[in-house]
Amino acid sequence: MPDTPRHYRFEGYRLDTQTRELRDGAGAVVALTAKAFDTLCFLIENRDRLVGKEALFDAVWPGRVVEDNNLTQAIATLRRALGTDGSDHRFIVTVPGHGYRFVASVEEGDGAEGDGGNVARAATPSSVTTTATPAAPPAPVGPLAAIWRQPITVGALLFMLALFAVAALRMREASAPATGSISTAPLSTAATSQGISAPARQTPLAVLPFRSLSSGPRDEGLELGLADTLITRLSRSSALQVRALASSERLAGETHDAKAAGRELDAAYVVEGTTQRIGGLIRVNARLLSVADGRVLWGQTFDARADSVFTLQDRIGDAVTSALALAPVVVQAGSRSPCDGADAAAYRAYLSGQHELARPSTLRTRRALDAFRHAIDLDPTCARAYAGMANAYRILTVVADSDPNEVFPLAQALTDKALALDPALAEAHVAQGWIRLWHDWDWPASEASFRRAIELNPSLPNAHFGYANLLKQTGRDAESARQAKQALALDPLSPVINAIGGWFLPDPQQALERSLELDPEYWLALLLRGVGRVGAGDVSAGLADLEQARRICGNCSHALTTLGAVKARIGDVDAARALLRGMEARDREGYWPASSLATMHNALGETDAALDLLERAYRERDVRMSFLVIDMPSRWNNMRTQPRFRALMERMKLPMPAQSDSAVRTNIPASANTSAADRSNR
Repeated sequence: MPDTPRHYRFEGYRLDTQTRELRDGAGAVVALTAKAFDTLCFLIENRDRLVGKEALFDAVWPGRVVEDNNLTQAIATLRRALGTDGSDHRFIVTVPGHGYRFVASVEEGDGAEGDGGNVARAATPSSVTTTATPAAPPAPVGPLAAIWRQPITVGALLFMLALFAVAALRMREASAPATGSISTAPLSTAATSQGISAPARQTPLAVLPFRSLSSGPRDEGLELGLADTLITRLSRSSALQVRALASSERLAGETHDAKAAGRELDAAYVVEGTTQRIGGLIRVNARLLSVADGRVLWGQTFDARADSVFTLQDRIGDAVTSALALAPVVVQAGSRSPCDGADAAAYRAYLSGQHELARPSTLRTRRALDAFRHAIDLDPTCARAYAGMANAYRILTVVADSDPNEVFPLAQALTDKALALDPALAEAHVAQGWIRLWHDWDWPASEASFRRAIELNPSLPNAHFGYANLLKQTGRDAESARQAKQALALDPLSPVINAIGGWFLPDPQQALERSLELDPEYWLALLLRGVGRVGAGDVSAGLADLEQARRICGNCSHALTTLGAVKARIGDVDAARALLRGMEARDREGYWPASSLATMHNALGETDAALDLLERAYRERDVRMSFLVIDMPSRWNNMRTQPRFRALMERMKLPMPAQSDSAVRTNIPASANTSAADRSNR
């Protein structure tokens, strides 16, 4: 591979060794695996000779023992990508027993100028600059689209360029100077008063993890951190609907095709970029693409020190909103801490905690708490880490059956601290909303918190997800479905939001299947699928899912209770009682959710015992009590007419849901549709 970045052109294709991209004649990225790309580079660099297999092995797989099949597959991938096969020798010729040779005519450049690159590089590696290239403004939507397609006169073009220069100058003068390691330069702007309109409100945009071009191990903290700080910045714009990092992260390393990633995330625009270490600096190349046609709307290069690289989000964010003809995002003074990027170590610790919570389990949640504590040790003003800890403590009540009377006071104290540090922190308002929902049972206050979080950050998926939960748990199904759809749109590759948020939709099956595609071992999705399979009559497959969910979650109460209740309902009473005895033993040893014991007794037909335990659950602030409305069809349908149960619903200020056809159906086959609880109340 060349030490100096090179550009190669052949047969309409353009290969860029710095951005590690191959583009076709239309400018679209040709998807290649990393090894196929390295193979192509080496063949083109040595196109004047026949390249033997051993030379390719040494160049593409240095220091590794690989089989001939690895090379064969890389060559086959290249041929398919270039639209040829083994019988078409326009690009690569195979000499059996000897090797390969690249035979197409190649034009070569160093990428410094005049080669059609999308990003202009800084003059020298040691310079600390940002340089931007002019890019075509985004095509408008709506009625101005036809005007945009008309020819532009020279005079009009000069007028537009003048406006671009004035806008860029004003933006540069209005923005505060960056740290000493990052100097300013004019930003490319697409906003003019003639023929260009801003994208429609809530334009969907995705920020992909930045890819490293440096040799050596990947720095995932850098790749994800640059994307996360930019997402946080752009999410403040009410005109953008920014996809969550958790979804973008799942596409990292899978493809270099930003258009394909954008389509997967259902985004209209994509921000992608690369990083490269050059001496003591990190060079960041960023660009904005239209997913519809692959056009590069803006591109810019930044050089920054490693300890200040996460402060680039303001510069990149301003450039992106400018290129989309949107108003710049205004960050209130005092609403930022070093943990937002100025302290790289603190920010990396915070990001690590968020990464762990994306797939919550007992182990991951406790690791998240450790990471957030480390972030706070490094930066005691890190409001986002306090909010993250509050969220982690709340999650422990589900994944680890922690005593809500122990963890929620901690969560509240952490939330109070986060809000004291940053009253406009959307994540802290989300944490407050969950506390008021699951522990305080103050539905209006919980709604106010979630609505405030959405107002502050319309692109925060967890705000819409939390709000969807509140609405569902208080019987407002149609509103809940709308919020769940919004959460799924913002974080479409989240197993959690697909499984739980999809449950709030009229037809949840597609989202549930998607959740298990994304994470085949997500225990809650397995639990939901298991219940559905039993309900559809496939009892053995359903029980297998429920058993797997129980194992994965470590015998958590929700999985054990669901398994036990299903066994009781299909007539396996002995197995259900054995599970109940195990739960009662754990209850004697320490905290155990009384609602789970109540569910088991009710499934076994012991209504009075179930009611006693539900009243105990109310006294103990059992989290599952806030789910009484949701659980009505599967757990408490026989209790509707019980005075004690109705009184409990009134104390909880929860509505009694109407008994519709769907509510009467239990999650078991019709042949076993009568539970012991139902029989006891005849």
